[in-house]
Amino acid sequence: MLSFLNSDSVISNMNIVHFDEVDDTDLTELNLACFNHTYSKKQVKKMIKADRRMPEWGGELYAEEDGKVLGCVGILYPRAKISGEVRKVGGIRNVCSRPSESRKGVIKNLMGRAHEIMREEVDVSFLMTSKSGVAYNLYRKLGYETIHVPPRAYKKVEDRQSDIEFRDQVDPEYVRWMYMNSVEDFLGLVVREEDYWDMAEARGWPDNDKLKIAFKEGKKIGYVMCESSRNSLSVKEFAAEKGEVSELLKALEAEANKDYIVLSYVNPSYRKILEEEDYSWNQDLWYRVMMKDLNGKGDIISKEDRTNFHTGIYETY
Repeated sequence: MLSFLNSDSVISNMNIVHFDEVDDTDLTELNLACFNHTYSKKQVKKMIKADRRMPEWGGELYAEEDGKVLGCVGILYPRAKISGEVRKVGGIRNVCSRPSESRKGVIKNLMGRAHEIMREEVDVSFLMTSKSGVAYNLYRKLGYETIHVPPRAYKKVEDRQSDIEFRDQVDPEYVRWMYMNSVEDFLGLVVREEDYWDMAEARGWPDNDKLKIAFKEGKKIGYVMCESSRNSLSVKEFAAEKGEVSELLKALEAEANKDYIVLSYVNPSYRKILEEEDYSWNQDLWYRVMMKDLNGKGDIISKEDRTNFHTGIYETY
């Protein structure tokens, strides 16, 4: 049993355990409170088998007190491109506490243990969060800083004609090849694992079923991941062959049947083309990627890395 001092200066006795020491009922209750979906040890084991970024022990830490599960913090080890080299880094995911246990030091203590574990293998940790969320200020106190705000672009749909066809074709190798080519000049969380498709299937997100391959005159020219959302077509990611980005964007308008198109996780190299197609570029957003130097080594992420930082939809967690 470990004794911790919580954020309100009240001593609590919390026992930090792994996922296989927690009942499925507690896993589900905790996840319904934070993420609005059920959860189970079976699902965690499925993810461990499919997702090479997760450690063999599951990477999930749970805080218990008197037999009650209070909160959770997950660990994984993605690969990132830093200073031109691909290297293993740390990642924080699945951060959650029961609403009744908020502001009691639960997450602070779990994060501290997670950082201790990660320091044995990596020098830097990344996480994704919203600046509007209650956890943002805690992350800052724990040494995290914003390193990237994934951009969005949007426009009001115009009447368009296009000979590009979007097909529901399963082709993960092509999508990975196309994506990696499109981000070759960028750094950060841009490394798409070879088995990314199976990783997403095990996690249940991103939804592989939303991916479509774009064909022009029978030839693949790119892909889109999109779905209808209220009065807009929401595009979570897209990439196209050189010289075909503008044509793919026009084809999306022709297919949209909505008032607006909204693009997320936009590749910055497409910005000029997007603006030529009358898209508005927006990075004044709440969602952000944060980073922590785990070992105090200084400028692990250089100014150039920060300027050219990017992440794709499959590289978030």
